[in-house]
Amino acid sequence: MSKDKKKAAEEQEKEEEKDTGSRSVYIFGRLENEIAVPVIRRLLRLAERNAVEPIDLYINSSGGNGYNADAIIAIMHSIEPPVNTICLGHALSGACEILASGTGERSAYEFSTLMFHQTIWEAEGDITALEIQAEQGKRFRDAQIELLHKCTGQSKETLRRDIERDHYLNAEEAKKYGLIDSIIKHKSGTGGKAKSKAGARTRSGKKTAGTRTRKASTRK
Repeated sequence: MSKDKKKAAEEQEKEEEKDTGSRSVYIFGRLENEIAVPVIRRLLRLAERNAVEPIDLYINSSGGNGYNADAIIAIMHSIEPPVNTICLGHALSGACEILASGTGERSAYEFSTLMFHQTIWEAEGDITALEIQAEQGKRFRDAQIELLHKCTGQSKETLRRDIERDHYLNAEEAKKYGLIDSIIKHKSGTGGKAKSKAGARTRSGKKTAGTRTRKASTRK
């Protein structure tokens, strides 16, 4: 993460801490340490302050470091208060798994985009090292399938098939699949002026969007 993004994440964390009455947490951006660590800290602090009142976790993320996604999921399942997960715009890859793993109500706004896929596994080294990492990659894929099986109720056979490639869903499809429990509808616009200015919705087709990665470390 760039220095500017890191500074922005730190400033957001400070602002959230000032608002002692808020029970909201935000995941905006890729799941690198600069995003994941403040989220985990805030979840733990909010749980310590009140072990009963729900926490709202808002998500708008293309995914990123899969280990960080797993860490956030682990914290959500280890604290007492239920964590409501809400997708605002998109929840891709590891962010989708966080959304589906909410321990309270799992919801998405009606124009949200969700996507899950198998981990993009990066490895380097000699043949033996690559074989070891390939086996670990298979174990991790099996763990992903187990997680999504518990979250959605889909069969492991279905998940094994769907996880092979990027599996995109809109809010309605995500609800039917079991990734979320409810859809938040947008308020209907009534102003003619607003309607006349309505433009086309666009989505960036960047190659890096939605990748859930594990980078293998090798020792020499």
